[in-house]
Amino acid sequence: MQARHTRWVFAAAVAAAALLLALPAAAQLQTGNLYGVVADDQGSPLPGVTVTLTGQGAPAVQVTNAQGQFRFLGLSPGSYALRAELEGFNTVEYPNVVIRVGGNTNIEVSVSAAVEDVITVTAESPLLDERKISTGANINATELQKVPSARDPWAVLQTVPGVQMDRINVGGNEGGQQSQYVGPGSPGDQSQWAVDGVLITDMGAIGSSPTYYNFDAFEEMQATTGGSDATMSTGGVVLNMVTKRGTNEWRASGRFIKADESWQSDSDVDASDLGEAGPWNNNRAQADFKQGNRIVSVEDFGADVGGPIIRDRLWLWVNYGKQDIQLLTIADVADDTELDTYGGKLNAQVTSNNSGVFFYNYGDKIKTGRNASPTRPQETTWNQTGPTDIWKLEDTHIFSSDFYLTGLISFVGGGFQLTPQGGLDGPIPTLVLTTGIWQDNFIHHETERPQEQAK
Repeated sequence: MQARHTRWVFAAAVAAAALLLALPAAAQLQTGNLYGVVADDQGSPLPGVTVTLTGQGAPAVQVTNAQGQFRFLGLSPGSYALRAELEGFNTVEYPNVVIRVGGNTNIEVSVSAAVEDVITVTAESPLLDERKISTGANINATELQKVPSARDPWAVLQTVPGVQMDRINVGGNEGGQQSQYVGPGSPGDQSQWAVDGVLITDMGAIGSSPTYYNFDAFEEMQATTGGSDATMSTGGVVLNMVTKRGTNEWRASGRFIKADESWQSDSDVDASDLGEAGPWNNNRAQADFKQGNRIVSVEDFGADVGGPIIRDRLWLWVNYGKQDIQLLTIADVADDTELDTYGGKLNAQVTSNNSGVFFYNYGDKIKTGRNASPTRPQETTWNQTGPTDIWKLEDTHIFSSDFYLTGLISFVGGGFQLTPQGGLDGPIPTLVLTTGIWQDNFIHHETERPQEQAK
């Protein structure tokens, strides 16, 4: 009995140690790290240097160890300012230290003795991550705003090396629709989606997202095609999205973006333009051709605002976005979609060693005319609605520079319903065998896909 009891105690200890080691990896889903060393002008490491980091949330302070090293773990992505001070040496400032999601930024600080001036280093943060073992790409807020692509995560994925998409979104003509894609050595059903540390992959459509997004809500996106975090249950493509947060400065932005059919090129082809049948086309006359997913109008507007409720203690950020996407199918049937999203984030610095986050996101897709096609005329299509809300509550406590714990609970309320355009009391669907075209209503369908997580 004693031996069995000892084995259970040992197994529990191993499991607990594995859990504690995994927790910082879980935090990598939404944060990055900063590592550095301070040395004098002879290259000798300097212990006791006070290093202060400011920019996102409350200032953080550390003192270099005997090897002159310092590190700040679990940082929100964005730009920071770093200041290194030691009596008898000059002060050094780095005003633009960039932290990336899942990345490790390394800085070497050099100070000189008996110099009272403040030296400002304006060089950009080094791009090489010596600790990185994954493949993929990080796209920060500036790139998200300036890259000339459609405004959804699938358009971002098509820019990632190794990811192959089944369609190209041009000006929003695939908006409100999810692309299918594969990664290096992984099928689409191995893909995963995460937002602010919450795994949200749709359990009813493996590899898909349960909702759509306000594109301007994101601070950074990280696409991983290999060497993913240990918390990922598959080895496929992982799209990890981190939303903005409030800081010690109030900031706000708004947008209105529009695409119209009159601004698009015409790819339709009339048979009269091709001439009559002849030997040049095997005596077959060309039928008229029309492109599917033709834009009638695409409008995207929204706003966000964030700042301090209590400076250095409590910050708020909220956002709202809407997309109105009006298309025509290849059969000239109207395909209209509205995407409504809103959400926010509340960050709190409870104590100098403890911080908390509450995050909420609501997304609804209202689609009129789903599944329209040459064999599905307008009266047989569905109207789709499907609000999905996501929330999480997270707390992190730092015990020392070598040890911290993070706890997180979250909920994803996925699901949607498909309502026949003719109403719930309409006639049942009928297939005309001679033409292969459906008539009347399709069956009403509802699905709920909730997810609860704790880690």
